[in-house]
Amino acid sequence: MSLATLLAVLGSVLIWCLLSLALVQVGRFLSRYHPASPGLWWALLALSFVPFIPLPDMTPNGSVPLILYDFAEQTDKFQVNTEILLTANTQWDWLWVFIALTSLVALLSVRQGARLLSKLTSLRALMASAEPLEDSLYKSLAPLTRVNGRQNGRHNGYHNGCQVPVYVLPLDCTAFAAGVRHPVIVMPRYFTTLPQHKQQTLLLHEMTHLVHKDHIAIMIWQLVRCLFWFNPAIAKMEAAFINAMEARCDAQTIGRYGINRQQYAATLLDALKYSTLNKTPNAVAGFASEALSLADYKSRLVQIMKPVKARHRFVFFNLLLIGVCCAFISFQVRPLLSPQTPNWQWPMTEYEISAHFGHVSAFRNHQPHGGVDLVAAKGSPLNAVATGKVLVADDVTLSKNYGKVVLIQHSNGYQSLYAHLDSIAVSPGDWVSAGDVIGTLGDSGRVTGAHLHLEILADGARLDPLSIFSKD
Repeated sequence: MSLATLLAVLGSVLIWCLLSLALVQVGRFLSRYHPASPGLWWALLALSFVPFIPLPDMTPNGSVPLILYDFAEQTDKFQVNTEILLTANTQWDWLWVFIALTSLVALLSVRQGARLLSKLTSLRALMASAEPLEDSLYKSLAPLTRVNGRQNGRHNGYHNGCQVPVYVLPLDCTAFAAGVRHPVIVMPRYFTTLPQHKQQTLLLHEMTHLVHKDHIAIMIWQLVRCLFWFNPAIAKMEAAFINAMEARCDAQTIGRYGINRQQYAATLLDALKYSTLNKTPNAVAGFASEALSLADYKSRLVQIMKPVKARHRFVFFNLLLIGVCCAFISFQVRPLLSPQTPNWQWPMTEYEISAHFGHVSAFRNHQPHGGVDLVAAKGSPLNAVATGKVLVADDVTLSKNYGKVVLIQHSNGYQSLYAHLDSIAVSPGDWVSAGDVIGTLGDSGRVTGAHLHLEILADGARLDPLSIFSKD
């Protein structure tokens, strides 16, 4: 891995973080027109990845093209020096830097995962202390805890007529729903002392969470935050998702069961008061979530009392526009993160072209010429036509017809070959810049006079050098 590739990867991560933060601001704006839409935040999370999926392939081809062996007369020449196929030492150093950074990110992700596991362990210990709701109270509330096969026209994943167990904790905290295969509702200690209408409100709110499987969605967000802890926008998106999730749950609970808005708001205030006494792990769908700030609760109460009319089409078309913008960003950013077209220049300033690309002659056994021949005085310095890494610099790797030859790997799959040199000034693995001297013009190999045979290749195929740069 080269330094350019490492910087490109780090640049991709930085741009993703900045784009995600920008999408958070866009999401907050759209939430004004549809505050009860948790799907908005799933969409924005997915859109943040659009410009970088898949990541551009930034690894250059560092091998000798097989086409260069076409001139070989002996089968024993058909072999590649293993040192040429290895990456330069400087590249291996950057590879180890990349491995070290990746390992650090992975270790910190594991650390975040351990914290989440600790939360779940605390939650399990908390639930182990819960007792089933007393029979007399449970019987009166039992009709409210039955999950039908379909609600709101959507299949909710539970068996038709499934009865959800209700448990009571020996402490005062928020009510919450939990469980994947066997979902349960857990109520705080003060639940049994509440008036019946507040008991029903709490219970129906948690039942709505179960219908939408919000407790599972929160767990997925927690896992995403563990994996991408280095992106501060993920935590902001998670909090905004929970806010929208609770707004949806409030709206559907009030609308479906006809609950008085003032009574619902009063129940929420009671839950907030008691939830400050004992905090529950932020990995459940609770009536009062720790992920929400005081400002979020104020906004939630306003939405309960004076709900905003959802503008679904407005939000949808804006998301569509954002998707187009992300695609445009992808189109603009990918070239910046990928190797650029080489900075071509001619290897000499004074020369004459004696043979063009594709020229056929008896001297070459009537085979098309694979490059251009540049005639100049023997011993004239030859410059690299572009920045790159030296793959070959000898007279033994390729056919003896080439004589002393230099092969350089450039960006975007381009390569340049310089044959019939008199002397070589570089070694395999060296990095050269455009204009650096790589050797001198000569008459080694099978030639009729001193000249430079120059070839340009792209992804293993020969190109006409005059199509890359014109004669000055």
